[in-house]
Amino acid sequence: MGPARPTVRLGGLLSGVLVTQIVNSAVHLAQPLLIADLSGSLGRAAFFAAFGTAVHMVGTYLAGWPTDRFGARRVLVAATLLRGVVLAGIPVAMALGVLHLTFAMVCYTVEALIRGYVDTSVHTVPLELAGHRADLLDRINSRYELAFEVGAVAGPLMLSGLMIWSDGIVPHIVIPVGFVVSAGCYLFVPERSVGGDGAHNPAHGGTWAGLKYLATHRYLLVIVVGLMLFHLYELRKVLSAFFAKGLLHQPSSAGHVGAAFALGGVVGALLYAVSRHRGRGAGWVLGGVAGTVFLALGWIPVNLPTMIVAVFLFGVTNVGARLVLTRWRQELTPLDQAGGVTAASEFGRTAMSVGVDGLVGGAFSAGFGAYGAFGLVGGMLGLFAAAQLAVTRFLARMPARHPAGT
Repeated sequence: MGPARPTVRLGGLLSGVLVTQIVNSAVHLAQPLLIADLSGSLGRAAFFAAFGTAVHMVGTYLAGWPTDRFGARRVLVAATLLRGVVLAGIPVAMALGVLHLTFAMVCYTVEALIRGYVDTSVHTVPLELAGHRADLLDRINSRYELAFEVGAVAGPLMLSGLMIWSDGIVPHIVIPVGFVVSAGCYLFVPERSVGGDGAHNPAHGGTWAGLKYLATHRYLLVIVVGLMLFHLYELRKVLSAFFAKGLLHQPSSAGHVGAAFALGGVVGALLYAVSRHRGRGAGWVLGGVAGTVFLALGWIPVNLPTMIVAVFLFGVTNVGARLVLTRWRQELTPLDQAGGVTAASEFGRTAMSVGVDGLVGGAFSAGFGAYGAFGLVGGMLGLFAAAQLAVTRFLARMPARHPAGT
């Protein structure tokens, strides 16, 4: 009999991700509603949401050094707990009758910065747990994505139910409690690496060191660029609402389109988890390119069922592509650069979110009407698909790389 395959306990990570994403999704809906209510302006709420994304991006960059220095698990526990502490200020101020716009904006800004630390550390945990073992990385990443997508479906439903069932303060109480619970779940994440390539030995270099490493390793840099190009999930928020309101003239249909995005992600993560992952996974990446094309064209018939099918297929294929590219990045990242490289990748991914939101905002502010705006967005997605295909062809032409330092 051969040596036993290494295993790793995932209950703490997956339960923490599930609870975090449930309340995180609730935050993304509760925040603009509260800011709009306090300011009396939907425009101000939208601008503040974009500002929060930019602050979040800064947090992902700053998180590289502490993640390398103290370990991803410790940073993840502390940052998740701090999110709950900071957001607890909202219901406390509500209960005391002293909540005002400035205080709420300060709380949400600090929370956005801390959220960057959470994102960098939670995406570094799989590499610390599995080392460069591709089978373990696939197992952890796919189950992580499944828990994430299930939470994305459950979070808005939970918030809607709480808002119907109770007064305004209860959802804002549940959210920080949820983050405290998820921090407790993360305490059960194992600390040691079970990969076969040695113990984790932090270089303490942080994000700047990770960026310099990427600059000198072209293959890994292209993979990170690929992850940025496939990070289009921010579109599910605005396209769902704009398609329902601007083209169908049925705002109530936005939930159907949004649910199709999330359910596609769930199915894609499940398919990836149960597949045998034969070869390196380039087929999944090509499927992701096709998914981007589906999303670029799905609005054209102006038909709800067609759009639902298009965004569902996008969700299924996009998740698979991102999981493959994530595994490739992890396999090529030295363990002593895990936090810095991951932080650099997350920084780029979040920057792409800001850019995509800006492009969509520009399209719908150009004065061409809803049809013209969707045409511009469709053209933008076509360019993304072309760039994704170019990255896929480049990676396919290059020989498989071994993890650095092994």
